[in-house]
Amino acid sequence: MGFSQVIKEGNGNTLILTALIAAAIANALPTPADGFYFSMQQKIKEQLENGEITPKQFWTKDILHYYTFTAAWYVFLILIVLALGGKYETNAKILILIISGGLVLGVWKKNIEKDEAIQKLQKDYKSKTTN
Repeated sequence: MGFSQVIKEGNGNTLILTALIAAAIANALPTPADGFYFSMQQKIKEQLENGEITPKQFWTKDILHYYTFTAAWYVFLILIVLALGGKYETNAKILILIISGGLVLGVWKKNIEKDEAIQKLQKDYKSKTTN
């Protein structure tokens, strides 16, 4: 069943709602792309703080990283489905495994970055209070 058939049968709103629900879920769940984004964000933030780049360069890079990494993750998933071909049920199971692994990796990376940021703040605070 193609998109045009779904729309002709009056199910266009179902298609729209499905896409919106999928987008909401996709944006709420961490992915490996988020891990790369946060890594790069930290790097360019340090460059900004050290005066190596301007605020305009920081925000340009930040936005480019966010949308590039996120889009790359979903293009990767689309390519997997296209490369696998086969039955819907098999592809769905494989995608669930990949996405689940991505979720774990994304959460793992976010937690590490959060703890590293806390450690940096604690270190900075200690150095300021001991001077």
